Amino acid sequence: MTAVSPVRASITVDVPPDRAFETFTGELGRWWPLAYTYAGAELDTAVIEPRAGGLWFERDRAGRETAWGEIRAWEPPSRLVLSFAVGADRQPEPEARASEVEIRFLPGGSGTRIELEHRDFERHGDGAGKLRDGMASPQGWALILADFARYLRG
Repeated sequence: MTAVSPVRASITVDVPPDRAFETFTGELGRWWPLAYTYAGAELDTAVIEPRAGGLWFERDRAGRETAWGEIRAWEPPSRLVLSFAVGADRQPEPEARASEVEIRFLPGGSGTRIELEHRDFERHGDGAGKLRDGMASPQGWALILADFARYLRG
């Protein structure tokens, strides 16, 4: 399949990189948009396991866990790489079809610039373009990062 261009998004938050990284990864279930979970209103939490080779996943109130992908790089407080095993149809996909999301936490002034790149969409197969377009839209990564920034502001 032809390569699909990456999606890039960024935001600046008024906390240092270590706090931004810790909050992004350690409090995922408190700030991640419910609309972007499988469980929706039945969501209990979302978790990023703090190690390369771990998973990021959600758990519903009945205790069922659904993986979103794997942790490919864990480099606090500056870098996180996740596989994205969610298809264009918003259903789980096997790891072999997962794209990749790299998030960098860069010091800047009194805060942190968070730069995100979602790449390798072609691994998703026929739904690659639709998934890329969704993640590039205002309701994609831009909205997810804005929700994170709102959460940090309290």
